This record gives sequence, structure tokens and C-alpha cells, in this order.
Amino acid sequence: MKLIDDFFHILQMHENESGFVYTIALNKDHFIYRAHFPGNPITPGVCIIQLCKELMEHRLKRPLFVRRALNVKFLSVINPEACDTLQVVFSKVATVDDGCKVAVSICRDDTQFARASLFFQWREIRDSKLEISDSRFGIRDLMKQAGVCTVIPTYNNNAFLSGVLDAVLQYAPSVIVVNDGSTDGTEETLNRYRQQIKIVSYSPNRGKGHALRRGFDEAEKSGYSYALTMDSDGQHDARDIPKFVEALRRHPDSMIIGSRNLRQENMPAANTFANRFSNFWFTMQTGIRLPDTQTGFRLYPLKQMKGMRTFSSRYEAELELLIRSAWRNIPLHPIPVRVRYLPEGERVTHFRPGIDFLRISILNTLAVVGAIFYGYPARLFRRLKDGI
Repeated sequence: MKLIDDFFHILQMHENESGFVYTIALNKDHFIYRAHFPGNPITPGVCIIQLCKELMEHRLKRPLFVRRALNVKFLSVINPEACDTLQVVFSKVATVDDGCKVAVSICRDDTQFARASLFFQWREIRDSKLEISDSRFGIRDLMKQAGVCTVIPTYNNNAFLSGVLDAVLQYAPSVIVVNDGSTDGTEETLNRYRQQIKIVSYSPNRGKGHALRRGFDEAEKSGYSYALTMDSDGQHDARDIPKFVEALRRHPDSMIIGSRNLRQENMPAANTFANRFSNFWFTMQTGIRLPDTQTGFRLYPLKQMKGMRTFSSRYEAELELLIRSAWRNIPLHPIPVRVRYLPEGERVTHFRPGIDFLRISILNTLAVVGAIFYGYPARLFRRLKDGI
């Protein structure tokens, strides 16, 4: 979304001995301020970085991409009702082969609101290489470009939900949260984020598999090509999101699977055993070895999975999706991810070792039969067809 001539307007520009200065006027009636925050509007940090980029594009007359944002400091709140004109001061401008470096500060009179060191890459170079930026702003752009949304199913994890959403929203431009019949105040928490996320709610609880189906349906209806799934209990680290985007760049139209370190501290012994058990049977059913078939941190290629919806409705649904994707010859690529397990007593889990392990065992039994009569023949047929 372009901010220039909408969120802000250029009043004037002049050069100085170290660079150049733009004087801009903020649009205090812009819809962004109605969401952030009504009655006491605050200019979001991401908008500050974006307007700096657009002003540099205006100055240099060529499209740019934020490759790195270093030493970013937001020093004072910018309320457009109290301060509707600003000076954006660009200094230490240095042009290099693939872009330009600049120091920028946002101020008015003697008040400095923000400052940063930015490296802008020429967009045509970025588009030709599609390289991953180490900046969260760059990741947001790449996720938009690739059509990636984030789907977070949640059930009675309200204690962790705000922290998960705050972390994810730093990277992900589009988030769908599926409230799977929660009864612990989750709805009230989600309402606070209603301007930033899409919410799918229903009652009673139907299970994780059903929640994923609803999330995928919403993502496809909204035109997304990929869905990055994360759990809402805080075990997945949002800082790993760029790894999925980089893996997608290298392996388009694939399923990217986060692989946890199953020997790390606080990893529940039951989880480790269940995962090894599942890994063994997955190899038997598909001929493919994966280090972690039970993780919920994945990027699903929705177009390649068109029409694929699970028969399972609970935890075993993620394993079913993996098996059926392998049978459809969708490439599967594991990547290492961090995982955080709280000590016993602090952790909130809805995994029921007895019944859920039984359901996974039943699925594995049916999948072995399915592999013989459908899975392996289907994979062979598709390979022969693709080779023709």
C-alpha cells in the first residue's frame, strides 16, 4: 500500500550540505489512525519506515526495497492531532552498486521522533534475485508478493496468545486466527487485534484438523497461495518465519516443514516417542524420510493441495496432510526451527496421550493399506506422467 499522497503529503523539499530534507504533512483522518489507536492516534513504526522509503523513491526517481533497517530508534510518539507536520532529514547518503545507504531522522523543531540507518536495494535487482532481507519489513513485502498468509489455530491458550500475535505480526502481513471453540477468554483477546487479523470463530471445539480446514478455506477464499501454520501455545518462534520464506524462494510449490530438535531441554518424552514412531511409519507409507512429522510449524502450498481436506479432525490431521501430500508428489522440504517447551506444570497442552496416540496409530494402519493400493501407485503414475 502506497502512503504518499494519502497517509502523508509532501509540502516541500530542500537540500542541505549533508543531504536533503522533506517537510511532510500527516493525514490525521487516515483509516490507519482509526485503528491505531482511536481517540489517541499514534503513527505506527512500520509506517515511518515506509514513508522514508517512499520519500527516497521520490528523490531518486526509481523503485526501492528496504534491504536492511539498522539502529532503528523510535524516541517519541507521533500524534498527528498534536503534530501534523514533520521534517524527514536524510543524511550520509551513499550510493553503491545495488542500492544506497542513508541515515534518516524524523523531527520537528527540537523534538526528534525517530532515527535509523537504512539500506535501500534497487527493486529491479531484488526482483531478479528475490533475496531474503534480514529486515522484518522486507519479509512482510516478500510474503505479500508470494501470497503467504499465516494461519494460527487456537484452543484455550489465552495465556500465550497475545505474545504469539505480537511476535508474528512483526513479520506476517496477513494473519488468520481460528478460534476452535475456546472458553478461556480467547475471544476477548482476539477482539483487541481485530483491526490487524482475520478471525474465524465457532463453537464447540472441533479439533485441530477441523481448525486447519477452516483456516485453509479462509485463506483460499482470500486469494492466498500459501498458508504458514503456527501453534498458539508459544512453542514456535516467529523469528523463524524468514527461514520459511527463504526456503519457499528456493523450493516454490513445495511444503516446507519445520523440524524441531527432539533432544532439547524440556522436550516431553511422550512427544519424542510419538514423533519417532510417526517418522518410521511415514517412511513406510511414502518412501520419504523426514526428521519431524509431528510439527505444526509448516508452510502449505494451497494450490498444489487443491481439494485436499483431511478426514481426521484432531492432531492426527497434520500427519494425514503430510502423507497425502507425499502421495500427490508435492515436494517436502524440512528446515530446522527453534522450539520452546515450558517445564512440566507450566505447559498448556491439549494432546491426550492415550486417545490421541490411538488415533495416530489407527491413521498409520489405514495409511499403510492406502499406500499399497493407492499411495505408491499414484506417486509412480504422476512421475511417469510428468516425465512424458
